[in-house]
Amino acid sequence: MPLRLSKEVLETIDMLIELGVFSSRSEALRELIEAGLDSYKSIARIAKAVEKLFELEKEKGDIPIKLNGALKQLLEGGEAYRP
Repeated sequence: MPLRLSKEVLETIDMLIELGVFSSRSEALRELIEAGLDSYKSIARIAKAVEKLFELEKEKGDIPIKLNGALKQLLEGGEAYRP
């Protein structure tokens, strides 16, 4: 799979290889991509949970939990973000 990276990113990857953190660019990219994706898994879980709350709200006319404070305001004002 072709991939274009900036000079700065390649220099950083090459430095990590020189330091012995990774043995090749391929290994470095694989590990760094996996680490990056792992950091987004929690965001995906939260998005699915919020989506489920919106589905329940449509079905029942209300959500099964009551939220107070900033999170409640965010969700109430989030009409533009609903699927």
